[in-house]
Amino acid sequence: MNMKAFQTVLEIKDPLHGYVQLTGTEAALLNLRTTQRLRGIKTPAGAFLVYPGADCSLLGSLLGTLYVTNTFFEYLDAETDEILKARMVAMLFKIASGPWSNVMDEYLSVRGFDKNRMAKLILESSTVGDVVQDSEFTKAELCDLIDRGVPLKGLRIDLNKVPINPGLIDSLERDAYFAGVEYAQIEFHRLFTLTKIIKNHLAFERGSLFTLESYLSAGIMMYDAVYFHKTVRAAELLLLRMLNEGGVHFLPSPDKEIDLYLEADDVTYHDTLLNVDDDAPEGFRSAGDLFTAFVDRYLPKLASSRAISDADFLEKITTIDGKYKIECEIAEDAGIDPKHIYIDIPDRPSVYYYPGKYPLDELYLFERGTRGYEFWKVSEMSDIARSFSRIMKPVRVYTSRGYRSRVKRSADKILESFDQPGSFE
Repeated sequence: MNMKAFQTVLEIKDPLHGYVQLTGTEAALLNLRTTQRLRGIKTPAGAFLVYPGADCSLLGSLLGTLYVTNTFFEYLDAETDEILKARMVAMLFKIASGPWSNVMDEYLSVRGFDKNRMAKLILESSTVGDVVQDSEFTKAELCDLIDRGVPLKGLRIDLNKVPINPGLIDSLERDAYFAGVEYAQIEFHRLFTLTKIIKNHLAFERGSLFTLESYLSAGIMMYDAVYFHKTVRAAELLLLRMLNEGGVHFLPSPDKEIDLYLEADDVTYHDTLLNVDDDAPEGFRSAGDLFTAFVDRYLPKLASSRAISDADFLEKITTIDGKYKIECEIAEDAGIDPKHIYIDIPDRPSVYYYPGKYPLDELYLFERGTRGYEFWKVSEMSDIARSFSRIMKPVRVYTSRGYRSRVKRSADKILESFDQPGSFE
């Protein structure tokens, strides 16, 4: 498919997509120190500890997402200015990322700094905004696009939520390629060909449902093999605990010191965290110990896991207080300090992708019959899509080395108390 005509000043070779072209404004943003630091941020943060080849940087992800976003909007028959808006929003979301990528997303989101707020913050308070101010865009215009989505044919396309998601497609292909797992061979050009905007709805041709399901299946396989891999998550839980314990001592608050935040990559705090003074605050010393364990690959071990369908329990552990309460119950029963317990579930911001992260409620299947267009919800036609909304999630309990057998007994007992026993008759 031919790219819509707009002036580009730079092209960069990508191992997946070939040459990615950039406009003058995009090239100016790319040249900022703020953007170049993305070379030093791994994504997902813990994948390289399991798959050494999965040493992917956010800068590569930015370029790939730019390319796939462009392709997606072209297939939706967007005008040139609509494509440029979508590219700019996709770029801003990536630039706003912090060290340890998906782990930082969770750390910041529970403190009120979600992706939208971060993207607007860098527009309003950093050199990114200065570049935008000298471009064809305005800050106010881009803030509106971030909040409400990119307008196209009566629909607002939110790049953080759209179910056929350009950023996810690039990540699935990129992470599968570099990890060597070969689970995400997505024919995204065909996927986009079959996607339409009809009567203000994003819709997919019903007769080609298998193409949509292959995309959904690729996400499931990558979730299982990479994004929710037990060791990947052990590493990311350790980093998250490190941030929660001592982040206030070394990580600047984005709303107060945005320039310092935007100078940081994964190695920025390396020496700081590996050389914490003995007289430093307790939380800072704890963070240093946890980071040393991460660097040494001395990770928490999986002690217990159970798929639970109790809706009240699952809702409870989606909160920080709820997770901590269960961690304390397990620790008390095992006779150890709660700091040695880590509870994990799929649908949290630090899990790079999980089934259902991009809701399918606004995606329809369509046929054009004698009475005009007919629509069906995807979940009515696809068992795979229906499974995304089921009330059953794997709950995992990790613990520090040396406590595994004790924690397993306690965690198994407590998790089973929240679940219906199985039977065979």
